[in-house]
Parts: sequence; C-alpha cells; structure tokens
Amino acid sequence: MTASGTAGLRPRLLFVNWRDIRNPAAGGAELHLQEVAKRLVQEGFACYQYAHAFPGCLSVEVVDGVEIHRTGNAFLFNYTALAGLRGWIRRHRIDVVIDDSNKIPFLLPWISPVPVVARFHHLFGRAIFRETNPLSALYVFLFESLIGPAYRGVPVITVSPSTRVELEAKGLRDITLAVNGVDRARYRPMPDVRRIPYRIAHVGRLMRYKNIDTLLRAVAILRKTIPDVRLVIGGDGNYREALERLSRELAIEDIVDFRGYISGEDKIRLYNEASVFVNPSLKEGWGLTSIEANACGTPVVAADAPGLRDSVRHGETGLRVPPLDAAAFATAIASILESPAIAARLSAGALEWAAAHDWDGTSRVTAGVLMRAALPSSPAGVSA
Repeated sequence: MTASGTAGLRPRLLFVNWRDIRNPAAGGAELHLQEVAKRLVQEGFACYQYAHAFPGCLSVEVVDGVEIHRTGNAFLFNYTALAGLRGWIRRHRIDVVIDDSNKIPFLLPWISPVPVVARFHHLFGRAIFRETNPLSALYVFLFESLIGPAYRGVPVITVSPSTRVELEAKGLRDITLAVNGVDRARYRPMPDVRRIPYRIAHVGRLMRYKNIDTLLRAVAILRKTIPDVRLVIGGDGNYREALERLSRELAIEDIVDFRGYISGEDKIRLYNEASVFVNPSLKEGWGLTSIEANACGTPVVAADAPGLRDSVRHGETGLRVPPLDAAAFATAIASILESPAIAARLSAGALEWAAAHDWDGTSRVTAGVLMRAALPSSPAGVSA
C-alpha cells in the first residue's frame, strides 16, 4: 500500500507526531499536519505518518492519501514506538523525516538515518509547571532543554514568530515560518445562522494552561452588568471537572454550557452564533481556533501571550488583554458585546485577516523546505 502513485517524482516523507487526525484528542497541530500532507500527496509526494495507537483504531489507515501507521501508546510513544524507527525508515525507503514535535520533542536527528526537518508548533517552557505535577513538568522541561543540541543545524519549520524567537534563543538558526491556514470554504459566515447577542464561545482542549478559569471569572464579572451573557465551551479534557466545579463556585453554572466534544460542523455553527470568541490560553503555537473564528466573521478576545499575539491583531481582528486579568477580559468582551460599531469593525477586520491565510500557502512553504533537505542526499533516488 502506498500513499501516492507518483512517489518517484518527489521525496518519500515520514511525519512523526504523537497523534494523527483521527485520534479523538487531535488538535491544531494534527490538523496542520494533515492539511499540509494531503496537499503534498496531491503534488506527488509519498506521505506516511507514524503516531501512537488509540482504542478502536486501525494499525494502518490511509486518510487523504496519507498512510498512517499507529503503534505504541500515548505515554511511552517516544520510547517504545520509536525504538524500531531506523529500520522502519529503511524498509519504507523514506527520504526525509518530519519531526513534528508536539508536547515532548522526539530528538529524531540523533537517530534518523536520513535527513530530518523539524516542525515546532510551540514550546511549553515554564508554563508546563502550571499544567501538571512537578515531576511530570520537570520531565517535559528537561526534554525541551535538549532542543538546542539535538536540532542545531537542522532545517526547522515553525508556525509563529513567537515560537521562532523561542527557538532562536535555543541556538537554532535555519528557521522557516509557515503559519497556520484556514479552510475558508468551510469556515465562513453562514447566512442562515443568526448571531446570538451576548453569546461568548470558546473551543479547545480543557487543560490547565489553556487558562479557561480566567474566562469563567470574567463571565462572573460580566453577569453583574450584562444579565443575558452566556458562555458556550466546546471541547473536552482532563481539566473539565475542575472547571465545572469552579463555575458552580462562581454561581454561573446556569449560564455556562460545557458542550464537550463537538463535530466540525457544530464548531463552525458555534463560531457563527457567537458574538465574541475568547482564547485565554497562556501559550499557543499560533491559536488556530482564533483564525477559524475570524474566518466566520467573529471577533476574538485573546490573552496577550505567545502565539496569540501573532494570530490576533489587537484593535483590528479582536482585542488582546493581560493573560491572568479576569477584569480586563470582562472589559474587552463587554466593549464588543455592547457596541455594534466596534463589533462590526472588528468583524470586517477578522474576515480580511483570515483571507490572508490558506493551507495552500503553508504547504508550498513546507514543500520548499522538504525539497531542500532531500536533495543533498537523495537516498531513494529522489528527482525534482
């Protein structure tokens, strides 16, 4: 089984990521991988992905022409699954490996027999100590400390200027920016969907570093002056129970709707129904949901944090506020909810900004880096 019938015309690529697009926990990094890889397949690249298995999954599955191989589990994938990677690469005649680091870096330049291109969405840095227990946080932090020596001299792709600065601080220099795109054929204003006044929305995994507790505190403040305010949260995660408990403590459980996992179509409808989308995360690679909401004409209020300060243009597509300041979030959200003129101006800016981002452009930039990495060695006889 091959991912492309024209594999000989382009490098044979292996993407290594913890998750694939079919994984129930897939997020923005996995969407980025799939959107780019499927376009590379259309251009004649043979694309494979190596990811950890999950309950009910197939061990091998082709999605959009990308051949996905699943093995190992979510906790030890960077050890058990990668132990035999060198042999796997040789058997499948891979030309270039894309080390798609998300969470813990794989450090593949140290083990791969073929050229490696690294792609970093974001680094946790010290923010990981807010997300998990001290021992687990130290484990991730120490792995990130190896990024400098492991990837120095390796071509690197990243999705935002914020992450590029972090990587440069670790001594990496060959860095190409390939920002996230948005599928504007799907993410767009829906004429048949009415925007609901005072409706606030958030979509994403419910994790501690996503800072949704600050959003809940902001909603509690807003309720005092805007009784009709409502918050809808789409997504699930290990922090959901704590957030639901906090909503009860703040006495806002009746105006906060935890929807859990929502389908792609439901997410688009939610973007269109909301008057404001809020992304309070303490750190993102880019903040894909922000540009998706913008493509639907919805202004975004976001934390002035790495990644989000790249994807949200203050005063043009939304507003940015100090990350842990619930009162500042409440003020920014209220300024949009209560002013049709401000809302209309930001909505127009959001649509214009989203129109400048597409996955075709992201794929073209990525392909250029991959071809440059493949041509010096061409172990499988790559031809341009």
